[in-house]
Amino acid sequence: MALEKSLFSGKDVEDALDKASQYYNVNETLLQYRVVARDQSLFSPLNGEVTVKIERIGKKNGKRKVPGQVQKAENMLNDLFQKSKLDIKAAYRHINGSVEFDVSGKDTDLLLDKNGTLLDAFQYLINRMIPRNVKMKVVLECESFRRNRVRELQDMASKAAEKVRDFGKPYLFSPMNPAERRQIHLALQDDKMISTESLGDGHYKRVKVFIKKRG
Repeated sequence: MALEKSLFSGKDVEDALDKASQYYNVNETLLQYRVVARDQSLFSPLNGEVTVKIERIGKKNGKRKVPGQVQKAENMLNDLFQKSKLDIKAAYRHINGSVEFDVSGKDTDLLLDKNGTLLDAFQYLINRMIPRNVKMKVVLECESFRRNRVRELQDMASKAAEKVRDFGKPYLFSPMNPAERRQIHLALQDDKMISTESLGDGHYKRVKVFIKKRG
């Protein structure tokens, strides 16, 4: 049966699917879709508009079709979780500039504790385990944690820029990992008055938000 509406656009696949799930009032996991248009493809969401076509609502019939290298990564992840004695499981979700796995299970609260520290640790570890000759970047999602975090970071960036404009003094964020810093930079990259830069050494750095110098 033809769907009432099949095309949904958003700033990334997640956003487009979120709109579709709200439109049909169903869980995103029940939406079978394909990406039909993309302005640009980048690791980490939120740059460029993406359009998805909802082809079916409901669980997939038969066995999942998963690319070979993706299946290997999924197996490695679940082996890691099992050896860690965590009641969680990773399942391939989709490719959106990176390969995304959804993690679910009874112990997801442990993954998300302390701002997703353990979730980030597993994501870092699996990316280190993938052979260098396999061009694949893995992202682990759990209970929409990363999507919600991106929205939170965008809001934080907007409020920081507002403070800098109002008081003329630079604003320094607490140390962040590269993915979170990137969201701050992206959120403010088109602001004509505001500039950003990362400060510090190592994996965790601080983002400085300040007034652009007039050339």
